[in-house]
Amino acid sequence: MIGGTGQTLDHIVSSLPFQLAFHPPDSSRRKAHFEFCRVSKIVGRCRASFPRWWYNVTDGSCQQFVYGGCEGNNNNYLTKEECLKKCAGVTENTIDDLATSRNGADSSVPSVPRRQDSDDLASDIFNYEEYCTAKAVTGPCRASFPRWYFDVEKNSCDNFIYGGCRGNKNSYLSKEECMHHCFGKQLYPVLPHGTKVVVLVGLFVMVLIVLLGASVVCLIRVARRNQERTLRTVWSSGDDKEQLVKNTYVL
Repeated sequence: MIGGTGQTLDHIVSSLPFQLAFHPPDSSRRKAHFEFCRVSKIVGRCRASFPRWWYNVTDGSCQQFVYGGCEGNNNNYLTKEECLKKCAGVTENTIDDLATSRNGADSSVPSVPRRQDSDDLASDIFNYEEYCTAKAVTGPCRASFPRWYFDVEKNSCDNFIYGGCRGNKNSYLSKEECMHHCFGKQLYPVLPHGTKVVVLVGLFVMVLIVLLGASVVCLIRVARRNQERTLRTVWSSGDDKEQLVKNTYVL
Protein backbone atom coordinates (compact mmCIF):
# COMPACT_ATOMS: atom_id res chain seq x y z
CA MET A 1 0.00 0.00 0.00
CA ILE A 2 2.80 2.36 0.86
CA GLY A 3 4.58 1.63 -2.36
CA GLY A 4 1.39 1.95 -4.34
CA THR A 5 0.55 5.17 -2.57
CA GLY A 6 4.00 6.51 -3.32
CA GLN A 7 3.66 5.65 -6.99
CA THR A 8 0.25 7.30 -7.10
CA LEU A 9 1.58 10.47 -5.48
CA ASP A 10 4.53 10.49 -7.85
CA HIS A 11 2.17 10.14 -10.80
CA ILE A 12 -0.02 13.01 -9.58
CA VAL A 13 2.96 15.28 -8.95
CA SER A 14 4.56 14.46 -12.30
CA SER A 15 1.31 15.04 -14.22
CA LEU A 16 0.51 18.31 -12.45
CA PRO A 17 2.42 20.56 -14.92
CA PHE A 18 0.70 18.78 -17.81
CA GLN A 19 -2.72 19.38 -16.27
CA LEU A 20 -1.95 23.01 -15.57
CA ALA A 21 -0.71 23.51 -19.11
CA PHE A 22 -3.84 22.12 -20.73
CA HIS A 23 -6.32 23.12 -18.03
CA PRO A 24 -5.10 26.46 -16.70
CA PRO A 25 -7.02 28.15 -13.90
CA ASP A 26 -9.86 30.46 -14.83
CA SER A 27 -7.87 33.52 -13.77
CA SER A 28 -4.99 32.51 -16.06
CA ARG A 29 -7.37 32.01 -18.98
CA ARG A 30 -8.99 35.37 -18.36
CA LYS A 31 -5.60 37.04 -18.20
CA ALA A 32 -4.47 35.34 -21.41
CA HIS A 33 -7.63 36.41 -23.23
CA PHE A 34 -7.18 39.94 -21.96
CA GLU A 35 -3.49 40.30 -22.87
CA PHE A 36 -3.59 38.55 -26.25
CA CYS A 37 -7.09 39.20 -27.58
CA ARG A 38 -9.10 41.81 -25.70
CA VAL A 39 -6.72 44.75 -25.47
CA SER A 40 -6.69 47.29 -28.27
CA LYS A 41 -3.81 47.47 -30.71
CA ILE A 42 -0.88 49.77 -29.93
CA VAL A 43 1.07 51.37 -32.76
CA GLY A 44 3.82 52.59 -30.43
CA ARG A 45 5.95 55.70 -30.52
CA CYS A 46 8.68 54.46 -32.85
CA ARG A 47 8.65 55.41 -36.51
CA ALA A 48 9.05 52.06 -38.24
CA SER A 49 6.32 50.62 -40.42
CA PHE A 50 5.70 46.90 -39.79
CA PRO A 51 2.48 45.32 -41.09
CA ARG A 52 0.86 43.40 -38.24
CA TRP A 53 -2.48 41.92 -37.24
CA TRP A 54 -4.55 42.45 -34.09
CA TYR A 55 -7.77 40.93 -32.80
CA ASN A 56 -10.70 43.34 -32.54
CA VAL A 57 -12.81 41.80 -29.80
CA THR A 58 -15.74 44.10 -30.58
CA ASP A 59 -15.99 42.98 -34.20
CA GLY A 60 -14.71 39.46 -33.47
CA SER A 61 -12.20 39.56 -36.31
CA CYS A 62 -8.50 40.00 -36.99
CA GLN A 63 -7.57 43.31 -38.60
CA GLN A 64 -4.37 44.65 -40.06
CA PHE A 65 -2.50 47.66 -38.69
CA VAL A 66 0.93 49.26 -38.91
CA TYR A 67 3.23 48.73 -35.93
CA GLY A 68 5.85 51.38 -35.18
CA GLY A 69 8.37 48.92 -33.74
CA CYS A 70 8.33 49.53 -29.98
CA GLU A 71 6.08 49.85 -26.92
CA GLY A 72 3.46 47.46 -28.28
CA ASN A 73 1.45 44.75 -26.52
CA ASN A 74 0.64 41.05 -26.94
CA ASN A 75 -2.28 41.67 -29.30
CA ASN A 76 0.22 41.89 -32.13
CA TYR A 77 0.57 39.05 -34.66
CA LEU A 78 2.71 38.53 -37.75
CA THR A 79 -0.06 36.86 -39.74
CA LYS A 80 -3.83 36.74 -39.79
CA GLU A 81 -3.70 32.96 -39.33
CA GLU A 82 -1.70 33.31 -36.11
CA CYS A 83 -4.17 35.92 -34.83
CA LEU A 84 -7.18 33.71 -35.57
CA LYS A 85 -5.51 30.65 -34.06
CA LYS A 86 -5.01 32.52 -30.80
CA CYS A 87 -8.22 34.50 -30.53
CA ALA A 88 -10.92 33.16 -32.89
CA GLY A 89 -14.24 32.98 -31.08
CA VAL A 90 -13.24 35.33 -28.27
CA THR A 91 -15.85 38.02 -27.68
CA GLU A 92 -16.48 40.64 -25.06
CA ASN A 93 -18.72 38.17 -23.24
CA THR A 94 -16.63 35.01 -23.70
CA ILE A 95 -15.27 35.38 -20.18
CA ASP A 96 -16.63 37.57 -17.42
CA ASP A 97 -14.97 40.94 -17.20
CA LEU A 98 -11.71 40.76 -15.35
CA ALA A 99 -12.96 43.26 -12.82
CA THR A 100 -15.43 40.64 -11.54
CA SER A 101 -14.54 37.02 -10.97
CA ARG A 102 -16.95 34.23 -10.17
CA ASN A 103 -17.31 35.44 -6.60
CA GLY A 104 -17.22 39.10 -7.63
CA ALA A 105 -13.98 39.86 -5.81
CA ASP A 106 -11.28 39.80 -8.49
CA SER A 107 -10.38 43.34 -9.59
CA SER A 108 -6.64 43.01 -10.20
CA VAL A 109 -6.81 43.84 -13.92
CA PRO A 110 -9.16 46.42 -15.46
CA SER A 111 -11.64 45.25 -18.05
CA VAL A 112 -11.62 46.37 -21.64
CA PRO A 113 -14.02 49.30 -22.11
CA ARG A 114 -16.90 48.74 -24.46
CA ARG A 115 -16.72 50.76 -27.64
CA GLN A 116 -19.22 53.57 -27.54
CA ASP A 117 -21.04 55.13 -30.43
CA SER A 118 -21.06 58.87 -30.76
CA ASP A 119 -24.78 58.84 -29.98
CA ASP A 120 -23.97 57.42 -26.54
CA LEU A 121 -21.31 60.00 -25.80
CA ALA A 122 -22.27 62.87 -23.55
CA SER A 123 -22.15 66.30 -25.10
CA ASP A 124 -19.28 67.31 -22.86
CA ILE A 125 -17.24 64.30 -24.03
CA PHE A 126 -17.94 64.21 -27.76
CA ASN A 127 -16.96 67.61 -29.10
CA TYR A 128 -18.09 67.77 -32.73
CA GLU A 129 -15.69 70.55 -33.64
CA GLU A 130 -12.77 68.69 -32.05
CA TYR A 131 -13.53 65.30 -33.61
CA CYS A 132 -14.98 66.35 -36.97
CA THR A 133 -14.20 69.94 -38.01
CA ALA A 134 -10.49 70.10 -37.18
CA LYS A 135 -8.16 70.03 -40.17
CA ALA A 136 -6.16 66.89 -40.92
CA VAL A 137 -2.79 67.01 -39.15
CA THR A 138 0.08 64.87 -40.45
CA GLY A 139 2.39 65.81 -37.57
CA PRO A 140 6.19 66.16 -37.47
CA CYS A 141 6.98 62.43 -37.27
CA ARG A 142 7.96 60.54 -40.41
CA ALA A 143 5.87 57.39 -40.25
CA SER A 144 3.25 56.71 -42.89
CA PHE A 145 -0.10 55.64 -41.46
CA PRO A 146 -3.16 55.81 -43.75
CA ARG A 147 -5.96 57.61 -41.89
CA TRP A 148 -9.29 59.29 -42.61
CA TYR A 149 -10.62 62.68 -41.51
CA PHE A 150 -13.98 64.40 -41.87
CA ASP A 151 -14.00 67.37 -44.25
CA VAL A 152 -16.85 69.69 -43.25
CA GLU A 153 -16.66 71.60 -46.53
CA LYS A 154 -17.32 68.40 -48.52
CA ASN A 155 -19.48 66.86 -45.78
CA SER A 156 -17.64 63.58 -46.27
CA CYS A 157 -14.51 61.72 -45.15
CA ASP A 158 -11.23 61.90 -47.03
CA ASN A 159 -7.95 60.05 -46.58
CA PHE A 160 -4.59 61.46 -45.52
CA ILE A 161 -1.21 60.25 -44.23
CA TYR A 162 -0.53 60.49 -40.49
CA GLY A 163 3.10 60.79 -39.43
CA GLY A 164 2.62 59.05 -36.09
CA CYS A 165 2.66 61.85 -33.51
CA ARG A 166 1.09 65.20 -32.57
CA GLY A 167 -2.10 64.66 -34.49
CA ASN A 168 -5.63 65.51 -33.44
CA LYS A 169 -8.89 63.67 -32.82
CA ASN A 170 -10.16 64.06 -36.38
CA SER A 171 -8.21 60.94 -37.38
CA TYR A 172 -9.88 57.59 -38.05
CA LEU A 173 -8.68 54.16 -39.15
CA SER A 174 -11.42 53.69 -41.74
CA LYS A 175 -13.84 55.75 -43.79
CA GLU A 176 -16.76 53.88 -42.22
CA GLU A 177 -15.66 54.82 -38.70
CA CYS A 178 -15.17 58.43 -39.76
CA MET A 179 -18.62 58.69 -41.37
CA HIS A 180 -20.22 56.93 -38.40
CA HIS A 181 -18.85 59.49 -35.95
CA CYS A 182 -19.24 62.70 -37.96
CA PHE A 183 -21.72 62.48 -40.84
CA GLY A 184 -24.99 64.17 -39.96
CA LYS A 185 -24.00 64.67 -36.32
CA GLN A 186 -23.61 68.45 -36.29
CA LEU A 187 -26.23 70.16 -34.13
CA TYR A 188 -25.88 73.45 -36.00
CA PRO A 189 -24.44 74.51 -39.37
CA VAL A 190 -20.67 74.62 -39.21
CA LEU A 191 -19.08 77.30 -41.34
CA PRO A 192 -15.93 76.34 -43.24
CA HIS A 193 -12.74 78.07 -42.19
CA GLY A 194 -12.70 80.29 -45.29
CA THR A 195 -16.28 81.36 -44.71
CA LYS A 196 -15.51 82.20 -41.09
CA VAL A 197 -12.67 84.47 -42.23
CA VAL A 198 -14.94 86.25 -44.71
CA VAL A 199 -17.63 86.72 -42.06
CA LEU A 200 -15.13 88.12 -39.56
CA VAL A 201 -13.69 90.51 -42.14
CA GLY A 202 -17.21 91.64 -43.05
CA LEU A 203 -18.08 92.29 -39.41
CA PHE A 204 -14.85 94.23 -38.95
CA VAL A 205 -15.61 96.40 -41.99
CA MET A 206 -19.15 97.06 -40.75
CA VAL A 207 -17.89 98.11 -37.33
CA LEU A 208 -15.30 100.35 -38.97
CA ILE A 209 -17.97 102.00 -41.15
CA VAL A 210 -20.19 102.61 -38.12
CA LEU A 211 -17.29 104.19 -36.22
CA LEU A 212 -16.36 106.40 -39.18
CA GLY A 213 -19.98 107.47 -39.60
CA ALA A 214 -20.25 108.34 -35.92
CA SER A 215 -17.01 110.34 -36.15
CA VAL A 216 -18.28 112.30 -39.17
CA VAL A 217 -21.56 113.09 -37.41
CA CYS A 218 -19.67 114.34 -34.35
CA LEU A 219 -17.43 116.55 -36.50
CA ILE A 220 -20.44 118.03 -38.30
CA ARG A 221 -22.14 118.82 -34.99
CA VAL A 222 -19.01 120.48 -33.62
CA ALA A 223 -18.64 122.56 -36.81
CA ARG A 224 -22.26 123.70 -36.62
CA ARG A 225 -21.89 124.69 -32.98
CA ASN A 226 -18.78 126.73 -33.78
CA GLN A 227 -20.60 128.43 -36.66
CA GLU A 228 -23.57 129.29 -34.44
CA ARG A 229 -21.25 130.75 -31.81
CA THR A 230 -19.53 132.90 -34.46
CA LEU A 231 -22.84 134.22 -35.78
CA ARG A 232 -24.02 135.01 -32.27
CA THR A 233 -20.84 137.01 -31.65
CA VAL A 234 -21.31 139.02 -34.89
CA TRP A 235 -24.94 139.84 -34.12
CA SER A 236 -24.03 140.82 -30.59
CA SER A 237 -21.37 143.29 -31.84
CA GLY A 238 -23.83 144.89 -34.30
CA ASP A 239 -26.42 145.43 -31.61
CA ASP A 240 -23.84 147.16 -29.39
CA LYS A 241 -22.86 149.57 -32.21
CA GLU A 242 -26.50 150.52 -32.91
CA GLN A 243 -27.07 151.20 -29.24
CA LEU A 244 -24.01 153.51 -29.09
CA VAL A 245 -25.21 155.48 -32.14
CA LYS A 246 -28.64 155.99 -30.61
CA ASN A 247 -27.12 157.21 -27.38
CA THR A 248 -24.98 159.75 -29.31
CA TYR A 249 -27.98 161.26 -31.10
CA VAL A 250 -29.81 161.58 -27.83
CA LEU A 251 -26.94 163.52 -26.30
